[in-house]
Amino acid sequence: MKLNDCNIQGEKIEDSELQLEILLSIVSRNHLVFINREAKALNIKGKQIPCLMVISKHPGITQDDIVRLFQIDKGFIARIMRELEDDELLYRTIDPENRRKYNIFLTEKGENLIPKIKDIEEEWKKIVCDGLNEDENLKLMKFMGLLAQNSIEKIKNQI
Repeated sequence: MKLNDCNIQGEKIEDSELQLEILLSIVSRNHLVFINREAKALNIKGKQIPCLMVISKHPGITQDDIVRLFQIDKGFIARIMRELEDDELLYRTIDPENRRKYNIFLTEKGENLIPKIKDIEEEWKKIVCDGLNEDENLKLMKFMGLLAQNSIEKIKNQI
């Protein structure tokens, strides 16, 4: 179904009439549905994928760093880390510079999932960016990065 096929009380909604937060919400919710479905085949949960990816890109990252990066509750990230550790997808070592912190690394089992996760994310990108040329795709990523950065800075300055 296309956005311009949506009806509310018999009236069609044009894409330009939808508010930014509604468009972002639609894309985000559909990404979550897609990722959850695909993650099941890997015996992981969709919510674990971002953490696995960031640990893969930044071996030795701390849990606090992940919390700050994703702007998510510490308890939520702690539960994900515990699940991943229980499933033998990551391990923790004491940070030599701060013995109260742990550096997080992927196990071999966790590392083996990364190419499969990248394939899933690439498939999503193809689906969601269908109809965009390469230049538009690059601009979209630049704009989305700017939106994310602006939202982080503006909220941080309000606290």
